[in-house]
Amino acid sequence: MVRTRSRFLVNRALAIIAYVYGWRIASRLSSMDIEVEYYDALRRIKHVYVNGKVAFSIRASDGLLIPTLYGASLVDSWIKVNNETAQYVKQGRSIPVKGVIEVKNAVQNMDVAIIDEGGNVIGVGRLLIMPEEARTVSRGFIVKTRHHVKLIKG
Repeated sequence: MVRTRSRFLVNRALAIIAYVYGWRIASRLSSMDIEVEYYDALRRIKHVYVNGKVAFSIRASDGLLIPTLYGASLVDSWIKVNNETAQYVKQGRSIPVKGVIEVKNAVQNMDVAIIDEGGNVIGVGRLLIMPEEARTVSRGFIVKTRHHVKLIKG
C-alpha cells in the first residue's frame, strides 16, 4: 500500500465522494489536506485521509467510499435519533423506525451519519428503507449501524 497526495488519486477519490454525497461536499473537502492510501497491485483506493485522519474507507461490495466516524462529521447526510435510541446505537445496535426524529439528504442504501439530539455524531450506518417509507411503518429497522462511538460505562 502507498499513501500519497497524487493529484490524480485525490481527484479520483473526490469524484467517488461527489457521486455518493454530492459536489458540494467534494468541493468542501478539496480545500482540505487530503491523502489517499492506495493498493498498487489492485489499483484501488483503500482509505481517504482528511487532515491526517481516516475519513473514508472503500466498501468492497461496490467500490464506493463510506465515511468513518470522523468522515461522518464532514458529510451532510444524516439521521437524528432520540436520546433513548442513541444509547442503543452506542452499543452497535440497529436503529428502529420509532427512534428517528429527522432524516436529511439520505436515500435507501446510502451510508449516513447518525447523530443524537445534541447534534453529536454517534455512529455511521446504512439506511435500509426510504425516509418516506419510514413514516408509514410503525415497526422495523431503518438503519443498520456500521461504526459507533463506544458506550462508556460508569
